Amino acid sequence: MAQGKDLSVPIIDKTVIFEEQNGIVAIEAEFFHKQTITDTRKWYRTSKHEMVTVGRDDDNNHWVGTSNNTYIEILPDSRVTHSDKLIRGENFTNEPGKMAILHYQVKINSPGRYFVWVRAFSTGGEDNGLHVGLNGEWPEHGQKMQWCKGKNQWTWESKQRTKEEHCGIPHAIYLDINKAGVHNVQFSMREDGFEFDKFILTKDVNYVPTDKGPQILANRNLPESFNPKKSYFSTISKTRTDNKYIAAQDFPIEGTNFYKNGKNWLAINPEKYKQAETSTIFNFKSGRYDIVFVGVGENDGNSNFKVFINQKKIGEYNPPLTDSLFEEGKKYNALWKRVKIKKGDKITVTGKVATDGNEWTRARWAGIIFAPCGKGKDIQDAPSSYSQN
Repeated sequence: MAQGKDLSVPIIDKTVIFEEQNGIVAIEAEFFHKQTITDTRKWYRTSKHEMVTVGRDDDNNHWVGTSNNTYIEILPDSRVTHSDKLIRGENFTNEPGKMAILHYQVKINSPGRYFVWVRAFSTGGEDNGLHVGLNGEWPEHGQKMQWCKGKNQWTWESKQRTKEEHCGIPHAIYLDINKAGVHNVQFSMREDGFEFDKFILTKDVNYVPTDKGPQILANRNLPESFNPKKSYFSTISKTRTDNKYIAAQDFPIEGTNFYKNGKNWLAINPEKYKQAETSTIFNFKSGRYDIVFVGVGENDGNSNFKVFINQKKIGEYNPPLTDSLFEEGKKYNALWKRVKIKKGDKITVTGKVATDGNEWTRARWAGIIFAPCGKGKDIQDAPSSYSQN
């Protein structure tokens, strides 16, 4: 991890201006051009190879699944649980604009009311609050953004905490931008430990972001994303030149209940669906293969997968639990040996989520490898794995 450079320093300057078009603008959290009021708390950048140690920070690195493979966190994080002492003006503030302010230059072409969505990672009840303001003003409807659902995963939210509704009121976080031109959109700390990936301003009250949200539009080239290395599936599928393989994201998703989770997996959103099914055609040479189904272990339960060739089930698999949020590796893969398959056969994968009684899995999977007979175990034993704590 990078420790030699100051990860609180902006990676762009004030000449970079993000532009609204057709009533929407999206901005990566790490693309602030300055921070102010940082004597007590600062925002620090985190990516795969960058993570700073500043006082207490009980969280692990959560860069996987972020929009630009990077996020920012306000540190130190001295109030992690409700039993930790709340110190106003240090690890908590209900007053917006008083601590650790981020500044973003945004060009608005179409004035009006803009609803604010933020993508955050919350692990508990003491890292799930934020304030938003405009041009040095902190309006009532930019205060106390709140996250209750979607713990331990990157989650979009746009709710305002109130005395009556602690988990927040929908459509109550917004900025009234009455003039076209360049404006200073600002975010300030409410709770330390808050992890911030991306935000959106939209005029559409019914808009709800999905996955990593829309693309970013700016007047200058932006820093390249902190791209991860090749995926686990890509690595093991290419350990032999005579392997054939189909990545999960090469299967169709429309009408299947699956969605693309990051760059490598298909998954199910358990808030919408509990099971899904997708099919594609086997376009390789007919013959017998060792089939390796590359699943993903999760810590919330044992998802269920079934694989069919035409209408015949060739196998069923439940990846074991992991202590991490999710993990790839040998023990999360299934192997079915010497399976006969013809070019033109239909391959179907069904997935079903599971629960530990508190949270649901997402039935994540990476793909299927068709290895020469007798070589499937070698594919499973390939020295590659990935975990996310």
